[in-house]
Amino acid sequence: MRITGLKSTSRQRTAELRAELLPLAENCPVEACLNPEDCPLHMVRTMNAKQRLKWFNGLSEDGLSYLATYCHVCLNTRLAQNSAE
Repeated sequence: MRITGLKSTSRQRTAELRAELLPLAENCPVEACLNPEDCPLHMVRTMNAKQRLKWFNGLSEDGLSYLATYCHVCLNTRLAQNSAE
C-alpha cells in the first residue's frame, strides 16, 4: 500500500473541491438575491476575499465535501421547484 499516493489523491480532491466552491462563496448562482440567508455560505459571502480564502483553507476535505453536496442538492431542489411552477 502506498500511503503517499493516497495523500496525494486526497490533496488533489481537496484542491478540486476548493476550486469548485470558491466561486459559490461570492454569490449563489441559483438565487436572485445572490446570498440566501439559509445557505451555509451566507456569512462567508459577507467576508472580504482574503478572509474567505482563509476560511476555505481551514476546511477539511469532509467540510468541503459537505458544502459541495449541500450546493448540489440545493441547486437540484430549486430547479425542480422552478420547473413545477
